[in-house]
Amino acid sequence: MFWDRYRRYGSVFRTMMLGSRIWVVTDLDALRGPLRDEGAYLEVPFPTFQRLVAAESFLNRPGVHGPWRKIFSATLAPPRLAAMVPEITQLMKSHLSKWEPQGQVAIFRAARVMGVDLAVDVILDIKLSDGTDRAWVKSQVEDYLDGLYGLPLNLPGSTLAKALAARAKLVEVFLRQPDVAATQAQFVQEWEAIGKSPQAYAAAVLDQHTSAGDKAAGAAEEAGASEKAAAAATEATRGSRPAVLAPSIMTAQLMGRAMLKPSELEDGAMSLLHMLVASADTTRFALFNTWALLAMSPRVQDKLYQEQQKVLAEYGEEISYAATCHMPYMDATLKECMRLLPASAGGIRKLTADMQVGSYTIPAGEYVWYHAGLMHYLDPVCWDGDTSVDVPAHMDWQNSFEVAFRPERWLSEETRPRYMFTFGTGAHLCIGMNLVYLEVKLLLSMVLRKYRLRLRTPDMLLRCERLFPFFLPAKGTDTVLLEPR
Repeated sequence: MFWDRYRRYGSVFRTMMLGSRIWVVTDLDALRGPLRDEGAYLEVPFPTFQRLVAAESFLNRPGVHGPWRKIFSATLAPPRLAAMVPEITQLMKSHLSKWEPQGQVAIFRAARVMGVDLAVDVILDIKLSDGTDRAWVKSQVEDYLDGLYGLPLNLPGSTLAKALAARAKLVEVFLRQPDVAATQAQFVQEWEAIGKSPQAYAAAVLDQHTSAGDKAAGAAEEAGASEKAAAAATEATRGSRPAVLAPSIMTAQLMGRAMLKPSELEDGAMSLLHMLVASADTTRFALFNTWALLAMSPRVQDKLYQEQQKVLAEYGEEISYAATCHMPYMDATLKECMRLLPASAGGIRKLTADMQVGSYTIPAGEYVWYHAGLMHYLDPVCWDGDTSVDVPAHMDWQNSFEVAFRPERWLSEETRPRYMFTFGTGAHLCIGMNLVYLEVKLLLSMVLRKYRLRLRTPDMLLRCERLFPFFLPAKGTDTVLLEPR
């Protein structure tokens, strides 16, 4: 759709999406300022998203984004990712054990369930008090997430009404958890003591937790120890650490929210809720889009299988973090999947100053969107500038799949695409990108060592009923067959 508009209108045109007017811009020179938060700030304009998440982002406050990003980055640094691997693989094996007896999986639904499980049980590691039904909590998370990108109709039974009710229930549940209240109370004490400065707070958190534990975990991993050993090394040092909050997702979120208003107990619960959006949804879209494309390409699956045989010979059957760092064809495949079917739509900025795009001026107050999929169409390495074609060959997976879907293009500097906007770009490049890639690599490694993937409905993607913010397959078309090798 956007490619056709680009051919007709050029590097800037207007569209309506979920009731919001947005300007799609492909001119990178014009976008440089907004991507650096100059004359613009990050904001999602969709009414349902704003109502369910927040109308104002603390990342737009001066001096907040840098400290927030430092804490968040420390939370997802390689040693921390390595420590997560045993839990991630155990959870994935439990899901796979349910798919294998049936020899198939409805991947759209399965990706949603796995995304929520990973977010609640591993990434955020949400502790629930005795008597709290964990399955019910996850069902409420699903209702909440399903309402983010819909029509802003708060009618009985609508997705928005269910999402609003789910948000209220989840906040109530999270507020009852001792860990949330204790973390919030400790944060308030530290925040007041340090003068409510995000720069000083981030420095204190990172300095005091430069962590012998992280160093020990990193050393264990470099020495070839398992992720369990790395996690144990981190755990062993916790008793000697000073009593300040460690770098964590909640720590970063609490600091950011404190820049909007005085800290309240509810901030701890809302911090968890907001991060569920980022972690569960991104995982879901990445899993589904990757499986959809791979199931259409026996050639790529066979090459991944061959690579896995080499990984098995070198690292053994247990998939370690170190092993995932030595899968070049897997890396190339995931990038190619995210190029063709991005797991996110790029990014949107709200202008605080007029923006010049060629001879056209977009006034302040408007929304500007660098659309990931469209930008990938225009990649100068892949595209010769010909606008007479219906679809450029490197993106025409519908009619020329084997030409479009070629992970090999990422293995050479001459053919490597220059544009990759799936996880954003610039100052707001998604911090969780490496975690998402790790999750998909772990699952595919387990599956492709044993099975070939095949779509029961070969034209599933062509039948999709909705493309934004994700591909929504027609009912009953998303079955992926697991065929033993």
